[in-house]
Amino acid sequence: MPRVDKRVLLLDFFREKEKEKDGRSFTFQEAAEKTGYSPKSVNKYISEKLKGKFIFKSEKGGWVSEGCSQLSNDDFVRLMSQSTAAKVLTPDEKIYQKLIKRSLDAFTLALEVYNRPSLSNRVEAFAIMMVNSWELFLKAEVLDSLGHEKVFYSNGKSISISDALPLRLQNNDPVKKNIETLIQLRDHATHLLIPELQPQLSRLFQANVLNYQERYKNQMGNSPLSGQSVGMLSLVIDGPEPEIGVIKESYGELTAKEVLTFLKQFEETSKDVDSDKYTISIDYKLKLSKKTDEADLTLSTGVDGQQAVIITTAKDLNATHPYTTNSAIEQINRDQSELKVTSYSFQAVLFKHKIKANNNSEYHNYTDIHRYSAKFVNWFVNNLVKQNNWLKSAVDSYKKR
Repeated sequence: MPRVDKRVLLLDFFREKEKEKDGRSFTFQEAAEKTGYSPKSVNKYISEKLKGKFIFKSEKGGWVSEGCSQLSNDDFVRLMSQSTAAKVLTPDEKIYQKLIKRSLDAFTLALEVYNRPSLSNRVEAFAIMMVNSWELFLKAEVLDSLGHEKVFYSNGKSISISDALPLRLQNNDPVKKNIETLIQLRDHATHLLIPELQPQLSRLFQANVLNYQERYKNQMGNSPLSGQSVGMLSLVIDGPEPEIGVIKESYGELTAKEVLTFLKQFEETSKDVDSDKYTISIDYKLKLSKKTDEADLTLSTGVDGQQAVIITTAKDLNATHPYTTNSAIEQINRDQSELKVTSYSFQAVLFKHKIKANNNSEYHNYTDIHRYSAKFVNWFVNNLVKQNNWLKSAVDSYKKR
């Protein structure tokens, strides 16, 4: 299957013209200069193969391209074949096309279910569908480059994704490590694919989507979802670290243990790999540099600098909000002996009274971790001691959430 020739250059020219919003019409001469064809050959191809389907006469003169971005390189090469007789595909070519189509279908479905907030199991569905999409796509790549015998065993069964990965990706490739982590999630779906892990997993998922988009385009020539910005789909969700105590109360000790092990491994791998192809970073960077495009925030000095306003005075969080979740619970239990406050009941109070709704209040602060003030601890203890069933009411509300 030809990958790069003048026909592909012609297709790239049509795709580029399709992206242009103003003055996108072109002439045969312009197409010829970009591709190496003669204007006469461009005219022949358009008149016999493309006119009225993908190339149309412009009312303002010249020609316009419509729909070429949806064609893969192989599709266009077959369409532009000089032979009027339809080419008969080999069995391997037919299998290759089916694998690519099924992979794209699984990829599209994975994005659709993830971007549907009403689905409670969308994290699990996305992981399963994306692993399936990668498996089919990698098999197609192996079939295309190494042949039928590398994909299918003598009994007709095909290789697994774990077998296909080392045939197409180096061991230190961040893309390979990203896919391997996704496979791990799928294999431990019962314990790891829970809603509480979504903020962390979404960074892995977004990197996975962008990796697929790039690899699909390199293989097929066109983007997997033509006309849509895959990178801007709502996958990354910033949020706090999951509370292991809450997960233990909700799902059991085994799940909490699996989650804790996975998160430690995930953070270690993220630091070791240090690549957006493994996990998308949403950190901000402050850098002293004259090049403003190297930083997320800029500082100005002198009369020509941007006018600045001091919003607030910096505060020491260790003084204003000295308690972490665990130390707050310990302090509450030390200050009263009426009821034993657990991680679960503590989270129930936070939920009912919307303590975490504001990340910088007199009770609660969230920057790197959740912190609580002495005023919050006193408020908690006073309500616990003075109001009957105050804690039980919060727990009941939390269970019904």
